Amino acid sequence: MLLPRRGPERPSSAASCGALRKGPDMHDASPATLDDRVRAFLTTFSRDTDPAAVGETFADPFLLADATGARPVPRAAFLAALPGREHAFRDAGLGTPVLTRIDCQRLDETYVLARGDWDAPRTQGRKPVRLASSFLLHDDGDAFRVVLYLNHQGLPTA
Repeated sequence: MLLPRRGPERPSSAASCGALRKGPDMHDASPATLDDRVRAFLTTFSRDTDPAAVGETFADPFLLADATGARPVPRAAFLAALPGREHAFRDAGLGTPVLTRIDCQRLDETYVLARGDWDAPRTQGRKPVRLASSFLLHDDGDAFRVVLYLNHQGLPTA
């Protein structure tokens, strides 16, 4: 699932982010700080329309996984596919998804596992579709970079 950009963020009722406490070799990993950083990252990822900015948030290559399996994807190929995702959502009868929930866990001083849930409104007014993606994020202390992007389900048919 590639999410179209520009969706507004809705406050999450479950935005806590489990984290390890800062050790001698770890970045500041307090739950609030990590939660804020992951929320900002996923919000930017969800809204940014600049392909170069989106590209900077992904490793080159990164691993893309879905129900069909996992495969390495060069950043350039991913960026080339981005313009078609709004069309794919429209074809599925969905509007722009809204980030509704974030869960994350610091795995060690370098990696964070994050899951985002988005609600995509149906263009015909029925109940929104819940979409979920998980990300394994490399944390260099200043920025996250996606090394694994897992789509938990594909888009529904219209």
